[in-house]
Amino acid sequence: MRKIFLSLLLMGAVATVANAQTEFANIDLPMNRAEDLVTVADESGNVVIYFYQGGKLNFSLLSPDGKQIAQHEIPYRMSQEPQILGTRVTDDEFIFYSRYTNGRREYVRPFAVHRRTGAFRSMQDEQLQVARNANFLGGFGNKEHFYMLYTDKDNNLHLYRDTDEEAARLEHRVFKPELPRTRDRYARETDLIYVSDDIEQNVFTGHHRSKIYIRGEKIHMIFDGFDLKGKGNKEATTEILTLDWSTGETNYRTLPAVKQGSEPTFNSFLHKDKLFRVQLEKDQFKLTAFDFNTLKPIKEYAYSGDEEIAIKSTPVQQRGAKSLFSSDKSVIEKTSKVMKNLANGVPAITVDAFSDSTLQLTIGSYKAPSERNGRDDMGRMVRTPDRYIRTSRGLMMVPGRWTPAYNIPTYYLNSPFYSRYFYDPYGQGSGFNSGPGTSTYFRSVLSADGLAKVESKAESEVLQEKIENFEQDLKPEPEFKTVYRYGDKLHYGYYDRKARTFRIMEFAHGQEPEKKE
Repeated sequence: MRKIFLSLLLMGAVATVANAQTEFANIDLPMNRAEDLVTVADESGNVVIYFYQGGKLNFSLLSPDGKQIAQHEIPYRMSQEPQILGTRVTDDEFIFYSRYTNGRREYVRPFAVHRRTGAFRSMQDEQLQVARNANFLGGFGNKEHFYMLYTDKDNNLHLYRDTDEEAARLEHRVFKPELPRTRDRYARETDLIYVSDDIEQNVFTGHHRSKIYIRGEKIHMIFDGFDLKGKGNKEATTEILTLDWSTGETNYRTLPAVKQGSEPTFNSFLHKDKLFRVQLEKDQFKLTAFDFNTLKPIKEYAYSGDEEIAIKSTPVQQRGAKSLFSSDKSVIEKTSKVMKNLANGVPAITVDAFSDSTLQLTIGSYKAPSERNGRDDMGRMVRTPDRYIRTSRGLMMVPGRWTPAYNIPTYYLNSPFYSRYFYDPYGQGSGFNSGPGTSTYFRSVLSADGLAKVESKAESEVLQEKIENFEQDLKPEPEFKTVYRYGDKLHYGYYDRKARTFRIMEFAHGQEPEKKE
């Protein structure tokens, strides 16, 4: 029955997909491994595509109409792969910041591509004066500045930022926030994620409970639902830590506490001057919008029991790896199951706006896959690598095969060297979570002013929903993909391995179908 329903659902989506997107660009890219693929767009519509492969930096620059202006393949520093931390768009260039460590010395290595000509420029390394007891937390940046964040054993925060005069030179500030200790040390720091304008609107990105936002000269760090020392474990709150770069001062604020057990039950997301917090439990749903300056509530939606969640603009969907060869998407229709499934994971919320009149919210939860390793599940299926053997007629390939892990010596599965040759979707003996996890979510479109649900069909279009429908119809599902903002549109880039082509599809509101010539 489920397969019949999914088939009908996909048939209904075909008509939607036909007029939901247009092809923006089609570029030949000789990529083999593009896990570090980076795309950056400016306000004029120029786009640069970057990836690292074979000891070389690869760049392609696209014009606002999708035409390729330049393409470079540049040998890079003794084949040392750059660790890209963040990007910036200046008046003239796209700047990529990478980090390099040599013993206790740390360097920032920027390189740039001209926004209009595509000319490449490598900049001088900048050595950072990092304290011995400081640990690197991450790098992030927006159009104005690039930042690097460290913390030390005294919980001080060390922030580095490029200067207004020179993009490759970093200044240093030390902030000494008075934060209450968490029960697990460094709990807040281990889940940090930077929220940029290009962040994907899904519950995987929204479920992180430590988020960083940049607002002018201020860095806002928002933490949700962490157990604090001496506070007991029956209540938790949303903590807001603000770092003011211009003054060097910090400010700590909290929202009203929420009852919480051993598992997180709420999460938040900052959009412009509004802070949205969602609380999910098996029999309760609450969405509250706060004024970020005063922290006073300005709108609240609350539902309980089997009550229908009236602010939904889409059905509640669930995505996750059910098994190796079955569909991983389903729709939850029964009202009695909606809240129960939504609460089965870490609560998540993201907010985006493609016009001045509406906001698009993604609300739900994300449940990480359970830990697996080679010792715990030797019955899992593993694909062996392709092999080449010599015969009288020359070299012949013997394709790999699916086989239970117990047929392969443990030495090979757990070896850092040999394990990379096996396709092991359920874990390679590392003990880390594996697989996509389970995402349960719906989307809501609210008015930007009064935060009321938008009933108009035209205004309630959700671009991320269009992308997911398009992606589901791609066979096979692309190995490498990226989503970024393009004015009031979304661009979805994916790698077509068979054609060795990188394709960029454009999604917009009220898009007309492409005319076939």
